Amino acid sequence: MKYDQYISLIRRLETSAAADRKRYEFKVLLLTALGYGYFVGLILLLIAPIVLAIGGIVLVPARFFGALFNLVKFVWILVPALGVYFAFLGSAVSAITAKVPDPEGIEVSKSDAPELYAFVKNTCKELKARKPKKILVFDGFNAAVVSLPRFGIFGRKVVLMVGIPLMKALSPKQFEAVLAHEIGHISDKHGVFAKWAYQMREAWGRLIASQELVEHKLNGLYQTFVDRFFPYFTAYSFVLMREHEKQADREAARLCGNISLGESLILLETKGRQLDDVFWRSVHEENISKDAPAKQLFTRMLGFLAATDPESLRPSLEKAIAVPTDFNDTHPSLAERLRLIGYWDDGDLPRLPDEPTADAASAFLGHIEVKLIEQYDAAWDAEAAGKWKERYDHFQEAQRRINALEEKEGSADLTFEELKEFIGLTVDKDGLAAAMPLVEEAARKFPNEASAWFNLGIGKLSMGDESGLAQLAKAVELDKTFKYEADQAAFDYLRSKGKLDEAGKYAAALEEQNDLYQKANIERANILSSDEFIIHDLPAEFIESIPRKLSGIDEVEALYAVRKVCFFMPEFPFHVLLVELRKKRSGDLAPQRVLEIVTRRLDTGEINWFGLLTADWQRNATEIFHLPGAKIYSRPPQA
Repeated sequence: MKYDQYISLIRRLETSAAADRKRYEFKVLLLTALGYGYFVGLILLLIAPIVLAIGGIVLVPARFFGALFNLVKFVWILVPALGVYFAFLGSAVSAITAKVPDPEGIEVSKSDAPELYAFVKNTCKELKARKPKKILVFDGFNAAVVSLPRFGIFGRKVVLMVGIPLMKALSPKQFEAVLAHEIGHISDKHGVFAKWAYQMREAWGRLIASQELVEHKLNGLYQTFVDRFFPYFTAYSFVLMREHEKQADREAARLCGNISLGESLILLETKGRQLDDVFWRSVHEENISKDAPAKQLFTRMLGFLAATDPESLRPSLEKAIAVPTDFNDTHPSLAERLRLIGYWDDGDLPRLPDEPTADAASAFLGHIEVKLIEQYDAAWDAEAAGKWKERYDHFQEAQRRINALEEKEGSADLTFEELKEFIGLTVDKDGLAAAMPLVEEAARKFPNEASAWFNLGIGKLSMGDESGLAQLAKAVELDKTFKYEADQAAFDYLRSKGKLDEAGKYAAALEEQNDLYQKANIERANILSSDEFIIHDLPAEFIESIPRKLSGIDEVEALYAVRKVCFFMPEFPFHVLLVELRKKRSGDLAPQRVLEIVTRRLDTGEINWFGLLTADWQRNATEIFHLPGAKIYSRPPQA
C-alpha cells in the first residue's frame, strides 16, 4: 500500500471508529481472526500429507509402500524436498506456540508495597480490569501493562511494570493517574484485543523470519496473503489502538482528575527530554574528562528527576507541545491529549505543575525503595565501569586528533577528507551543534562534494531548520546515490512536523526508489557468462592490496575484475571478480574451498560477486580478457 493510500485509509477509518466504535472493534477482531485463520489453515494444509500417509499405511499398506518404493528412485529430489517441508512445518508450529518471556524487572510483593497493591486493586475494580498477575519494578522512565499468553497464543497473564525513575519524577497523585491510564488498557476488551493482535503479528513475524534462513523456498504459500492483508490490518488496528489510548486517558481523568493526569503527561514529556538533553549530556562530558565514573549513577539520575524547577521545564514544554500527532505512533500528541482531557484549550502554554511535596516512589514503595535503588546502583555502576575507561581513552585520542587538525587548519587548508574527519570527531565528542560551523565550512569550501551538502542538509533538519531540504536536493543533484537517503530524511522531517501532504511527495519518490531497488536486485541476482561487461572502476588501493591478502594461496593463477552493465540504477556499480585456478596439482584445495578463501579475504565491499573462471566463462565471455585492466592479479612466479 502506498503512503498516500495509507494516510487516506487512516483518516477514513478514524471517522468510522469515532462514529461507531463497537462496530469498528468488531471489524478489527474479524481481521485478527482472519490472520489467525490463515495461519492455522496453513499448518493444517502442511499436516494433511502426514495424515494421508498415516491413513495409507493403516488402510492400504501394500499400495502405500509400493508408491513409496517408486518415489525412492527420486531420492535426490525427495530428501531435499522433505527437508524443506518439515523445516517449514516445524517453524510454523513453533511460531504460533513460542513461549513469550516475562519482561525484565524486580517483582515486588503485596507485603513490600501494600499502598501500590491497594491502589491497583481498587482501580482494577473500578475499571472492570483483570488484576495483574505480578507487579515488576524496573529502571526505566516509563510504566506499562503487558498482556502475555500462557502458552503460544492461548491464555492471558497480565504484568504491571513501573519504573522507579518515573515514580521519582511524579507526585503520588500524578503517578496514580499514570497507573489508571495503564490499567485502562486491560479493562474490558482493551487488553484482550491487544494481546491477540500482538501475538498474531508476532507469530507471522517469527514465521517469515525463519523462512529467511532457507531463502523463502515456500513463501508462495503465504506471501500474497501477507502482502495484501497486513497493510489493512495495520491501519485498522492502529486506529483502534489510538482510540484505546484516548479512552484510557478519559478513564484516568475521570478517576484521578484531569489536573493530575495533565500534569503527569507534561512531566513525562518534559523530564524525559531533560533526561536526554541535560543529565545524560553531563554524564557524557564526565566521560570525556574523567577516567573513572562517579559512583551511584542511578541515584544521581533519580536526584535529577526529583528536583523540580517548573521554569526550567518551559523550553522542553514549548518543544513538546509543538510536536503534532504522528501516523506512526498510536499515542496522540501531547497537545491533543491535553485538549482531550480538558487540561488545555490551545491558549497560552499549558500550566506547568507546581513543585511536589513528595514523590511517588517514597509513597508507594516505602521501606523497599532504598533496597531497590541500591540494587540498580550496583548494576548501573558495574555496567558503566565496563565501558567508561574505553570511552575515555577514545575521547582523549579524539581530542589529540582534533588538536592536530586545528593546528593544521591554522596554517593551511584542510583537505575534504580531513574536514570530514574533523566533523565526525566533533559530533562524537561535543555534539552536532558544536560541529555545524565545520559542516557549513565543508559545503562552502568544497561545493562540488555531494556528501558535504548531504551532511549540511541532515544537520540542519536535525536542528529543526527546514532549509536543510534545499541542501539535500543539492547533494542529489551532484550524486544520485544520495537520493534514497535524502528523500527518507526529508520525509521523516516533514512528517514529524505534521506536513503530511508535503511529505507525500518524498514518500512517492521513496516508493519509486524501492521499486527500482527490487528490479535492480533481481537484475543483479544472477550473473551469467552471457551478460554484458565493461571496464571496472575499482580503487587502486584495493587492487594493490590483493597480493598481500592472497599470500600463500598458490592455487590462484589470476583474478579478473569487470563491471556488469546494469539497466536499473546504473549509478550503483556491480563488480564481478573471477578466480582463475592453476592446473590441478596434488595437495591443492578443492576449487570451491579456494573460492571461499578468496571471497573471505577480499570481501571488503568493492566486489559484489565472486565466481570461478570456468570453461563456460572462457567460452562465452572472451571479451573480458580483452578489456583494459581486467586482469588485476597474477600469481607471482615461483622461486
